[in-house]
Amino acid sequence: MYEQDFEKEFDEFNSAVALFAYILKLRDKTLVETCEQTLISILGSTCTANVMNAAMFDLAESAPETCKWLWQNFPYLDASISLKEHFVMLAIQKLISQGCILGKDFSATTDGIILINPAAKVVLFQSISDADSILMGEIIQVNDQVVFY
Repeated sequence: MYEQDFEKEFDEFNSAVALFAYILKLRDKTLVETCEQTLISILGSTCTANVMNAAMFDLAESAPETCKWLWQNFPYLDASISLKEHFVMLAIQKLISQGCILGKDFSATTDGIILINPAAKVVLFQSISDADSILMGEIIQVNDQVVFY
């Protein structure tokens, strides 16, 4: 019985991800907002954020420009905020694990932007997948002139 419930929930989740990814590809702001609100009323806000995040990861590989469009046009959505937080943490972990030094090679702002020198950017992007680099590129600002403290 539990296995059937899990399979049903898994199928429903995947259907919601596929639907949301399809709607995102249309790049219609009103439709995206309507879909998000409908999913929240059906699934709740946490599950909706998970669906949207899964759709973003899907789109990062299959339709990267749509993925960027979503992030640029809907930075206030819970899914965008949680995904941005995830990528900031991923970037920091990857940079530190590759020997970069916080405050010297990179820094993070309170609004979720990673300020990074060119050498650290190369190190970071060599350590992540192509799909991650598409999303990561939205939070990285390379600057030779920044003095990190």
